[in-house]
Amino acid sequence: MLIQKILFPREEICNEWKMYFQSKIPGNWGGAIDDRNDDLYVIQRMKNNARKAGNVIEYDANKEVISAKKGAIISFESYFNAFSVGKWNKYTTIEDLSIRLDIKGDASIRVFHAVGSVDDIVNDPKCNGGMMNKVKYDGLHVTRKRIDKECSIKKDGNGYIIKINKIYSEGIIYPVIKAESDIEIMGGGYETKTSPNQKVNIALGICTFKREDYVTSNVGKVIRDIVASKESPLRDNLEVYVSDNGQTLSMSDFESAYKELVDAKKINLKLDKKIHLFKNMNAGGAGGFTRTMIEALMKRSRNQFSHIILMDDDIVLDCRVIERTYNFLRFLKEEYQDSMIGGEMFELDYRFIQFEAGATFGGIEVKFYNKNWDMRLRDTVSCNEVENPINYSGWWYSVIPSSIVKEDNLPIPLFIHYDDIEYGIRNDYNGTILLNGICVWHPQGVNKAPISMNYYDVRNMLIANVGRKDELSASDLIYHMKNRVVGDVIRYRYDAAERVFEAIDDFYKGPKFFMKLNPIENHKKMMDGNYKFKTPEELEMNLDELQSVKDDSIPRWWYVWDALCWALPTVKEVRVSSIRDHGLPFMARSIYFYDEDKKAGYYVERNYKRAFACVIRFFRTAAMIRRKHKRVMKMWAKAKKNYTSRKYWEKYLDIK
Repeated sequence: MLIQKILFPREEICNEWKMYFQSKIPGNWGGAIDDRNDDLYVIQRMKNNARKAGNVIEYDANKEVISAKKGAIISFESYFNAFSVGKWNKYTTIEDLSIRLDIKGDASIRVFHAVGSVDDIVNDPKCNGGMMNKVKYDGLHVTRKRIDKECSIKKDGNGYIIKINKIYSEGIIYPVIKAESDIEIMGGGYETKTSPNQKVNIALGICTFKREDYVTSNVGKVIRDIVASKESPLRDNLEVYVSDNGQTLSMSDFESAYKELVDAKKINLKLDKKIHLFKNMNAGGAGGFTRTMIEALMKRSRNQFSHIILMDDDIVLDCRVIERTYNFLRFLKEEYQDSMIGGEMFELDYRFIQFEAGATFGGIEVKFYNKNWDMRLRDTVSCNEVENPINYSGWWYSVIPSSIVKEDNLPIPLFIHYDDIEYGIRNDYNGTILLNGICVWHPQGVNKAPISMNYYDVRNMLIANVGRKDELSASDLIYHMKNRVVGDVIRYRYDAAERVFEAIDDFYKGPKFFMKLNPIENHKKMMDGNYKFKTPEELEMNLDELQSVKDDSIPRWWYVWDALCWALPTVKEVRVSSIRDHGLPFMARSIYFYDEDKKAGYYVERNYKRAFACVIRFFRTAAMIRRKHKRVMKMWAKAKKNYTSRKYWEKYLDIK
């Protein structure tokens, strides 16, 4: 049976060809694909489907066919089409493996095994925490080995079958095709004769708030590509649960895609048998995702879903990723059936850039792995398979076994932020599994969160620490508070500093206060304090004054100098700074933080009175932390079963 289909690029999803296949013009076969310095390329013709004489390699996007002239070489050493043999060996029960290639024409085929390794420096946030051109790949190492002797290749009527005689314990395998005549590659995939050992039924849980276009687009894809597709293995094994926090959707919003299929006689099911829509109070992402858990896994237990996939509404979704997830789940070994499967996140604007492949929450800081890697590069494909010590994966695409989602083990009502982190580390039984090819594309906003996020960052970080083995100490929290407050005060962002204090105060009021807090009113209060953006024209400001201080160019002594400058008389009226940068004031009376995307910014002024008030409040808050910390942490831990229970959530969400 087919366990991983070879995928081809689609314009509306991802048109980065090298994430699907690599190519080489006619030349010497010997060792060509083996050499990491080869100039691999493909003539990119996603939009022009006409074959032109003289082109060596072409891709027809409508037919999803690669055409190659004699001598050309196509390699599937790519993010979507290499096979994660090491992880399939470790986590699943498959005992044999074959590759089927649907090729018209004559070809020579070789199979390679590649194992990557990663130096620690590559996963250091200082190395890859910036924009994509700052990523350093010096720490990536890949060993490639041709495995001709460990596989047998035979031609059949539709192409070639390659039997792999050894299932390797690490790395990836992939075929390389040389055209011995003009050929067409029409697809194929990786297959096994091993029978699945687990019945898998999936609930797809989507939380949305006034993003009608995004969610109807993604649900429409699921209807067309899965529900109505006779070829999809998931056709009878998936339903969609949408929590509409904005209460702006109706079933008619999903009916256009459905009606097309009914008219074409491709589907005869009632829509409400597959798509379930619930109007939910705006209790943030945590409230929306928990609503889908309750509806799919508790109120409708007769469906016996084995897993729920939590998925953001504003992603670009490839339904073939869900099918790939489904195939992997069907073969999981018994000891890993309580493991979560994470989706790797890619940038929406640069769809070849991996924004994150799992992360580790260490009590205060979050360490992201393989951040800003260019996944068109062959070496990154192998190295991305190296398992890092992650303890959670974000809910933009997260596969959670229903065995975990119990009536006393639901997420924490955090409104937004840290809900996925806390739930991941609480249920980190066997770790979270990541695989190349299981991903989504998500919009990014770098360093542009509103100051209300200061409140959620700090309060929710403290709640996420409750019950951890390495629980956050009072001293650690005070040090973290100091860094945040000082950073905001010297940049005149006094409102942002005050949000930090409010977050700590609310946490130390204890779980009873938290459980009675109205999430909508509290969020409105936080949002009302956000800075108001104005255009430069409104402020009669000249953007030529814009100064940009890059993160990696600021030496430590600069911060000390800036703190001294803050206390000295001003020598400049206004300093303009990019919102992406630190915004050091350098003796300016005011700062205009400019957002290049919004073409607007917010204006802050030096205020000694507010600054000293923050200093005084810092010392008072630090004293309170030392006095209450251990006692309050125990209170939160004792109450955890209450505020993560179905009974609490149904009252919280007013579910009848």
